[in-house]
Amino acid sequence: MTSTVEALSTVKKKITFDVPAERVAAEIEKVFAQIRKRAAIKGFRKGKVPQALVEKHYADMMENDVLKNIFDETYFKALAEHKIFPVSHPVIESDEIKRGAPLKYSATVEVMPEIDVKDYAGLDVKKEKLVLDDSAVEKRLGEMRESMSQMVSVEEGKKSENGNFVVIDFSGSVDGAVFEGGAAESYELELGSGRFIPGFEEQVVGMKVGDEKTITVTFPDEYWNKDLAGKEAKFEVTVKEVKVKQLPELDDEFAGQFGEFKTLAELKAKIAEMFEKQEADRVQSDLQDRLVKALIERNEIEVPAALVGRQLEMMLSNMKNRLAYQRLSLEMMGMDDEKFKEQYRSVAESQVKGSLLLDAVGKKEAVKVEEADIEAKLREISVESGQEYEKVKSYYDQNNNAKENLVAHLNEDKVLNFLLGKAIVTEVSKDEL
Repeated sequence: MTSTVEALSTVKKKITFDVPAERVAAEIEKVFAQIRKRAAIKGFRKGKVPQALVEKHYADMMENDVLKNIFDETYFKALAEHKIFPVSHPVIESDEIKRGAPLKYSATVEVMPEIDVKDYAGLDVKKEKLVLDDSAVEKRLGEMRESMSQMVSVEEGKKSENGNFVVIDFSGSVDGAVFEGGAAESYELELGSGRFIPGFEEQVVGMKVGDEKTITVTFPDEYWNKDLAGKEAKFEVTVKEVKVKQLPELDDEFAGQFGEFKTLAELKAKIAEMFEKQEADRVQSDLQDRLVKALIERNEIEVPAALVGRQLEMMLSNMKNRLAYQRLSLEMMGMDDEKFKEQYRSVAESQVKGSLLLDAVGKKEAVKVEEADIEAKLREISVESGQEYEKVKSYYDQNNNAKENLVAHLNEDKVLNFLLGKAIVTEVSKDEL
């Protein structure tokens, strides 16, 4: 048996196998013998079916089994012989399998491209000037006040207003029929939040505890549930409670509830410090993205579709997790798995290209992650997570995948820092970007 390799592209190879007629015939006899032992044909005991009938009724099974056996025997040997390292499952094409004839079959696989990365020194990139917005501290303080707020029932007989929270029972119907998801009990709604169908909250404003009312609204034409889009609905609404949000005073006592802060000024200083770090990290991340884009523009490469597919699956999984955390779904965003992949395929492809090119630069420049780099990162993780260093180190020592991913990220960071050291970086305002 012989095998030859044809390069269909920089990332795709076709291995063709020529199997002698006598080897094919021997495998056919062996497979039919195995099938005959378990063949079940009416009128014959198992194992006693005549060979001619076995071959007539089980020809397709024989072909599949023969090809599988020959594939198992030849494919992996050929990968080792030709030093091919696939990143995808093989696509098999085969001649008809029959006695007295040789067999030719092929296995097409994707492989990593051989990258000779060039022109990576002196990449011209723009960096956003770091400008801190003083209002960000006040905004964060407002969010913290919100988190410490308390709900208090309004005085009896007081009408609800925008900004109040009402606890309501409601039941919605279209053409007299209650629709799925259109009813709830003791539902808390912030008036003016825009969470309900346009026009609903406005008609609740002014209602008091104990009031009942029929509210008529029309679902938007672009509503996510197509069965309800554009239709008029009636809601029977009962107000059970009206509440107002009370915010704590911004003072030293408030600051003391968030850690080792004795004064409000100390809390503000810490928030400002954290905001500055977040903004610096965002600017740096954006700069790195631009650097990788410039690297890709100078080194256009082909990437395996299998790697792009895996990257898309990871992106899809991350998106679903983020949406689930917000009690949302792709469908509620007007998407499904296929639409997501179609929309983000080019992004995934760029990410794969960038990763492969950074790896190629790292190898060319002999960039290495040292034990000191790993230790420094583990100590950083320890501080950020509030866990003891030895516990963090033990976790990564005992989890090979986690350790490999950590090293891969560190290696990529070192390559990016190397490229930034060689790059021509121009600071510009955010508007200029």
